Amino acid sequence: MKLEDAIKTEKVDNPSKRAIMNVYYTGYWISDQVNEQLKQFGISEQQYNVLRILRGKQNHTHNLCEIQERMMHKMSNATRLVEKLRLKGLVTRETCEDNRRMVEIDITEKGMKLLAAIDSKLAQFNCGFDNKLTKEEYIQLGDLLDKLRE
Repeated sequence: MKLEDAIKTEKVDNPSKRAIMNVYYTGYWISDQVNEQLKQFGISEQQYNVLRILRGKQNHTHNLCEIQERMMHKMSNATRLVEKLRLKGLVTRETCEDNRRMVEIDITEKGMKLLAAIDSKLAQFNCGFDNKLTKEEYIQLGDLLDKLRE
């Protein structure tokens, strides 16, 4: 579906404006699709992002600053997200004995199992994109998006 049809507007003549609008729209569209997949697991996209960050450095605890720096949603409240995950038994949060202001966060076995289930579900979802573009087009798209952020 063309952008103009999706947002019910006239043709956008300025190519850079249309491209940026398309990036916004597509980003929100993908986010909505991912959240729909995550709904059955009872976690948000931001909570999923925190779990993935923690899994990426197994056997290494993280502090809130490290998590915040690596999050895709920079405006997310990492403290609140970690607390929600802790209440679900998906992460642990320990105050460092040497520095009471430092909090160490780690993923639990339950969190790892949940991630494995989510990964399986999202792999099926991602397969829906496999035939939309060629491998070369996906590489080019990624490179163009990197260039846009430079």
